[in-house]
Amino acid sequence: MNFEFSPNSLEKISSDVIVVFAFAADKKEQGIVPLESFSDMDKALGGKLIKASELLKFKAKRGETFSFVTENKILSPLVIAVGLGKKSEFIADDLRRAMGSLVTKVNRKAKSVALEVPSEDETSLGLNTSARLIAEGMLLGNYEFAKYKTQEKDKKILSTVIFSKLIGKGIKDGLEKARIHAEATGLARDLVNEQSAVATPTYLANIAKDIAKKDPSHINCRIYNKEQAERMGMEAFLGVARAAATPPRFIHLEYKPSGSIKGKNKLAIVGKGITFDSGGINVKPGSSMMDMKMDMSGAAIVLAVFSVISKIKPDFPVIGLIAATPNLISGTSLVPGDVVKALNGKTIEILDTDAEGRVTMADSLSYAVKQGATEILDFATLTGACMVALGDDITGLFSNNRDLAERVKKAAFDAGEKMWELPLEKQYKEMNKSEVADISNIPNSRYGGAITAALFLEEFVDGKPWVHMDIAGPAFASKHNDFGPKGGTGHGVRTVLNLLS
Repeated sequence: MNFEFSPNSLEKISSDVIVVFAFAADKKEQGIVPLESFSDMDKALGGKLIKASELLKFKAKRGETFSFVTENKILSPLVIAVGLGKKSEFIADDLRRAMGSLVTKVNRKAKSVALEVPSEDETSLGLNTSARLIAEGMLLGNYEFAKYKTQEKDKKILSTVIFSKLIGKGIKDGLEKARIHAEATGLARDLVNEQSAVATPTYLANIAKDIAKKDPSHINCRIYNKEQAERMGMEAFLGVARAAATPPRFIHLEYKPSGSIKGKNKLAIVGKGITFDSGGINVKPGSSMMDMKMDMSGAAIVLAVFSVISKIKPDFPVIGLIAATPNLISGTSLVPGDVVKALNGKTIEILDTDAEGRVTMADSLSYAVKQGATEILDFATLTGACMVALGDDITGLFSNNRDLAERVKKAAFDAGEKMWELPLEKQYKEMNKSEVADISNIPNSRYGGAITAALFLEEFVDGKPWVHMDIAGPAFASKHNDFGPKGGTGHGVRTVLNLLS
């Protein structure tokens, strides 16, 4: 998708579609609140645009649209009005999501659209910010995973977006940021949507190697095989891995900025890397297994972030860690009652082999501490309990450090990625106690499962500032949404990129 600039007003631009905006009225009797682009277009069309919106009962709810055929009164044949919701409730993400939703309506129907960026007076957002949000929404909404489709009819054709009354000065940085965010999110979505027979631990490791090769002066990659991980003492990770014929890989990516890094924080980003989750011996029911290729969504976030980290250029070192393996069933599977030892020396009693992600991450988090991480983020499709609490669209966030938690929440809000902080209730630690080991991998109660899982992970961060994000709900869309089709969402990628910026 190309972004172009024109000094002309919308009626003088020859594009397939003109896009204009309106807010919903705060009071029912007021009708809609057209933005300047809407009002100008209405004048160019002889007052028919507003009349048509009234006739079609257009309320300008966020993402709502209506189309108007211009009958050759202007150069473009079609005008689409896009609703932004009530102005009193408007936030930046509403513009991003409205544009993502619009793309799905015009794709395969139009090759070019033109629009006027809303002014700061209209939205309280600067032109740069609004242009970035528009571009990001359209790029995200333009996504599809078509690798295995055999017919060209599904090919996306929207190729050009023209910004009216802009010459591009001061806007291009915002558009470049939108491209970077969309590019990284797209990679994460591709990885999650790929079949598990392709997206194996070795496949993920090769992607990590390729990322490092593109910028060897700043990015280093180390891949540990089973034998090397065993020598390091990653018994927890390898316990989960031992049932699979597919060899496990422990992936270590490290970014170092130019110049001195002495005295600077080192951020570790840990992603759960279960490339397919059958549940192990505690096998999942068939209906719960259909989307389990997405259980490596945390790993996808790590790889996606590192794929563009050289463009973001944080001024502090960052490491990305993935313990990659499927969780399968064989004669060598972990069984309930087994005990494994994590890299930090703590022993874990396995009571349920379908609570495997936290077991592999025990080694990843311990490794992050050994590598000198001063702050740790982890992303994991960890618990159904978090989805029960927060639904499909919201990440559960847990932290032992107020400053880091607030920074992550701000970065997530700016990215439009919904997160809600849940408590690390210390009394619940008792639920994770084991009679035969230091800790068990499931609690002795069915309640508070997202919290007890987070408390399990906390045992392996050695008190370092840490934020755990349970992305079980938003990592994978069960149906079409504002940013595209069912499947991987890349949720979390743009939060980290904002944090790194």
